[in-house]
Amino acid sequence: SQWKTYDYVIVGGGTAGCVLASRLSENPNATVLLVEAGQSHKRTFFTKFPVGNSPQENLNNRQVYMPRGKILGGTSSLNACIYHRCSPQDFNSWAANGAEGWSYDELHPYFMKSEGYAASASKPDVKLKDHGFNGPWKTSEPDVAPLHHVIMEACAVLSIPWSPDLNTPNGTLGASSFTAFIDTKGRRTSSATAYLTPDVLSRRNLTIIVKSRVDKILFDTNTSISRRRAIGVEFSQARNSPRYRVHARKEIIICAGAFNTPQVLLLSGIGPAADLEEKGIEVIKDLPAVGQNLFDHQSCGALCVRTKAAFSWDYLAKPLPGVFALVQWLLKHKGPLTSLPCQGGAFFRSDNPSISFESNKNEGDQDIQIADLTSGLKSPDIEFMWFSVLVVNNGLSAAPANVQGMTISALALKPESAGRAFLKTTSVWDKPIIHSNFFSSENDMKLIIRATRLLLKLIKTEPLASIVESTPLPGKSYDFLWPGNVSDPDEITDEQLREWICKNTSPAYHPTSSARMGISEKSSVIDSKLCVHGVDGLRVVDASAFPHTLVGKQCYEIVLSNALHVPVFCLTLLSVSQLAHAGLSTIFLAQTQTWKIQKHWRIIMMGMHKGGLYHTQTHHPKVIKSAHTTVNINIMHR
Repeated sequence: SQWKTYDYVIVGGGTAGCVLASRLSENPNATVLLVEAGQSHKRTFFTKFPVGNSPQENLNNRQVYMPRGKILGGTSSLNACIYHRCSPQDFNSWAANGAEGWSYDELHPYFMKSEGYAASASKPDVKLKDHGFNGPWKTSEPDVAPLHHVIMEACAVLSIPWSPDLNTPNGTLGASSFTAFIDTKGRRTSSATAYLTPDVLSRRNLTIIVKSRVDKILFDTNTSISRRRAIGVEFSQARNSPRYRVHARKEIIICAGAFNTPQVLLLSGIGPAADLEEKGIEVIKDLPAVGQNLFDHQSCGALCVRTKAAFSWDYLAKPLPGVFALVQWLLKHKGPLTSLPCQGGAFFRSDNPSISFESNKNEGDQDIQIADLTSGLKSPDIEFMWFSVLVVNNGLSAAPANVQGMTISALALKPESAGRAFLKTTSVWDKPIIHSNFFSSENDMKLIIRATRLLLKLIKTEPLASIVESTPLPGKSYDFLWPGNVSDPDEITDEQLREWICKNTSPAYHPTSSARMGISEKSSVIDSKLCVHGVDGLRVVDASAFPHTLVGKQCYEIVLSNALHVPVFCLTLLSVSQLAHAGLSTIFLAQTQTWKIQKHWRIIMMGMHKGGLYHTQTHHPKVIKSAHTTVNINIMHR
């Protein structure tokens, strides 16, 4: 009775949480509390935090870089800004396996409702009937570097056809430029800028607490019933700070992402009973699948290719061109800084008989058998993606000043390898351990080797081959250019490719399914209405809910899910959720730690630009009552 009470408490203000906070608070009679671990999106240029990835035995015990967004808007505030509806057949597969309401036809109206598309003369073949124009999340067709068009022509020579639009009911096969979460003024639009607008933040029934982590979900104390009910949350602002408690009259909705949602569930006593008992955590509900089935798109790694200077955008790293591009963006909302770091992609199937994958000198490649894990013949299992700049060491290292080029990679879109997320300690202030288990399936490795070989063939295909500089450069500082700089890719063996992939592979930063929906309590965590099995008043609404990873860039699916069923929340809180794209990633396009003017272009280009970039957000102290004391904490209340 002493706790502050809200109708709905949302744990996590990321891609999904911002949408839920906006939609649920549309009802003036419903009170909503959103608790976010990071800062306001209007106070911070960008925020990220690395996740505690364990050494991967299949990658020579290498730890893999895995950043997440720690800010309102979550990773949609720092990803690659790619708008992609993924493969329609994936959604139909979900529905066929028991996820009622999740077929593509049932979801399509909400794709249209959420999108605010700005048509462009640069893509005249886009059918406007396939896009929405009045939705809150703004999308557009940004400019591309000259290199992009050359790569597209080379893809066509390899029998990967051009597609005018990757976001239609026809599916996502083909090569195209990406539609972007960028508005007509060249600014990133995240779920925070799209759904937490000034009008939304002014609602008296919406409270947003930032810089606070939920330690655990609280349950009723009636242990005589078989189903426990979630009644509130306990949160804190530092490891040793006081703990505060609030009551949820109707529901608690966890939107902490594929890594942190299982952490919150486990800390609350929901998960594999043996693991919880080992940590001394009271078992509220034994659900073995919590933290399991963690999937992500797996890439071969960043393949850097030296090109002629006129085609790359690496020249923007120089002071004068960088300043000019920055001024062009600030004053005219035009130029390279309004574009995407990853400007295009090609989606195709590894069993396409029109594409020649094999090496001309390694005929044994033709005998490699790869299992088809896709949801249908119109759904791809490989993606090529390219950046019009050189990206070295996830953007943490700079390329030599005398080298310009591109970065290209191949992704396995339907991996068989599954990892898990589990507790390091019983404190939410310690990151969960992520064992991604990449390439534990030999099928995934075979697929990536085949895709990488075709990638090397693409580099030697006209007209791209004519702008590639293959002359070797002396010195170890240019080792990052291998194997993209080899004169004859057919001389490279599969074993050499395997070794290079193990050293360089990177996830696409699209983690999903660690609290996935399904029918059985033994193999899933939530039902098709996103309710946690065997627990009342608790749902999971983020990418961890996906039955399996989707083919494509999955950020928009989070927004879709929330736009989808909030209007009928009394029946269900459905959501196709998840984070944004990062591909090879974009955070990786320059984790610049200094503010030198010549590096501004990198930071802005990777999508750190957003509406209200130079605005500040005031935090008002409000009184919140915990179980034992009354305290003042900083919250954002509009």
